Amino acid sequence: MVDGDTLAGAGFFCFLVSRSENICAPSLASSPATAKYPNKSTVSQVWEACKSPHVIILNIAQFSCASNTYSLAYFTPTVVHTFGYSPTDTQLFTVPPFALGVVFLLGLSYCSDRYQARGLMSGISAILSIVGFAMFYGSGDDKVRYASLFLSIPGAYGVAPCLSAWTADNSAPHARKATALAFGTMVGNSGGLFSVWIFTLGRKPRYHLPTAISLAFGVMIIMCCVMNTLWLSYAQRAKVTKRSQILERYTFPPADGGGEADPGKEGLQSRASEQELLSAQAWDHLGDQHPDFKYVY
Repeated sequence: MVDGDTLAGAGFFCFLVSRSENICAPSLASSPATAKYPNKSTVSQVWEACKSPHVIILNIAQFSCASNTYSLAYFTPTVVHTFGYSPTDTQLFTVPPFALGVVFLLGLSYCSDRYQARGLMSGISAILSIVGFAMFYGSGDDKVRYASLFLSIPGAYGVAPCLSAWTADNSAPHARKATALAFGTMVGNSGGLFSVWIFTLGRKPRYHLPTAISLAFGVMIIMCCVMNTLWLSYAQRAKVTKRSQILERYTFPPADGGGEADPGKEGLQSRASEQELLSAQAWDHLGDQHPDFKYVY
């Protein structure tokens, strides 16, 4: 409730500076061309988003990621308490791994944006979490298990923003993008519910079952990143190869020169205007499947 109220309250404030507003406004405003034809229905855009292979793959990764982060968020104090600390010390010793996680997350997000390497950064973060979970699973030493939190927490939390950005980068137009992001959030929250049920079945102090599942989810995230990268690479090549077939219905047929009079300046302008409408319609209908849309790996 506190998080939700804070987020809703922030929506009432203009948090963009003038320069940011100037950058965002043109991309949000409808062009004259797109305003002259009916946009593809929202229902169709929602369906296109839900059946997109890259959205489905990343939703599986989102489920795994959210399960790991929720389990760490809710049960890290419980785990640290099994090390023999008092309730007060337990809360204090829980802070450092999450503080490191904030620094790691910001750095990873910057690199992900700077190099447009969503899959690579997600995979690196997942590997880090796997190492942490493996240390916790395999060691009976409380110091080693506590140290493992400095790997598992930053690693698990670092995956989430990269996956969300990856989903947004490769989904268009805006209705399809919004659907893909909402779908990922819904699936992620389902993973959070799953983690709560599984963790309660774990036995103190080692929690082998939930830790093993977190390990498996870390591997699943890496597999999804590899699969998504391969799929996007294939889809990008396929769009370029089949460009003429994809855009055929959105291309104004060439004028038949068989004895027709010169269309003149007005005729050429009319054809150019109609082609502009068709091109805008192609972007709206095809979205991220448009040959000129570049996927981010």
